[in-house]
Amino acid sequence: MKSSHIKTLLFALITILYSSCTKEISVDVSHDIQTVIFGELTNLNQPVSISIQQTLPLNSTSSFQAVNDATISLFTKNSNGAVSLITTDFSIDKGVYTSLQPISTTIDNTYWIEVVLNDGTQFKSKEEFMKPVVSITEIEIDEQFNDILNIEFSDPVGITNFYKVKVELFNQGQLVSSNFSESNDVVFDGNADASLGVDLFRDLDDDQPLPLYDAIKASLGNINFSSYQFLLNQRSQIEANEDSGEDSGGDPSQLFSTPPVSLLGNITNISNNKTTLGNFTVISLSVDNK
Repeated sequence: MKSSHIKTLLFALITILYSSCTKEISVDVSHDIQTVIFGELTNLNQPVSISIQQTLPLNSTSSFQAVNDATISLFTKNSNGAVSLITTDFSIDKGVYTSLQPISTTIDNTYWIEVVLNDGTQFKSKEEFMKPVVSITEIEIDEQFNDILNIEFSDPVGITNFYKVKVELFNQGQLVSSNFSESNDVVFDGNADASLGVDLFRDLDDDQPLPLYDAIKASLGNINFSSYQFLLNQRSQIEANEDSGEDSGGDPSQLFSTPPVSLLGNITNISNNKTTLGNFTVISLSVDNK
């Protein structure tokens, strides 16, 4: 009889535990709104565009909400320390602010933005130099690996440089593929015949067909260290998301993978002195076509 009671009790306990494991529960997670700011200023005498969005709660059907009522000011400082306001005039479309006029830049000047939200919250990006252009001398498809584009240039001597490389593929004038990568010049510092090999299809999934293309556009951007570090973090986040995707199949090794990188850049919330999400990149570009 005693053994029978024990078996009955164990069966009841197992049933309760199983029911507990499969019970649906509602998740009530407090949401702290985060403002996300992205922008890039180039030397190409073009309008500058800046995206401002805010995060939404976990149960929202969208990830971000466009901010259309902010005020943006673009500033510069010359080598003598004189500060000038460049513009506050922007058109707004779904959270993307585009300057009404092209922005002319000066090498060795610093540039930054200041953003004020409708509620008075203020943000300021770090002052970044418009660095000298590092010109592309040639772009060529690798003779051995036809999916690799070699970008050749002369790396400045005795200066630590950080590069953002962008490759775009076109077919009959239409953009069919685009990717970017980042690099420093530790290996080839001062080399007059420096070269970076870029995988043309780096960001394509393995099951995606390779796009047909008849033209290539390559951009070599000389950037500041803070923006380079942000790009590295962004790359780590992308790769972490890929590793933890559906194809991982519940691999137990994912329990020990690198935690997601917080994509904090060079923009500070002045109201609480905290670094916010996003980045405002100042970049000098050299562009070549093939």
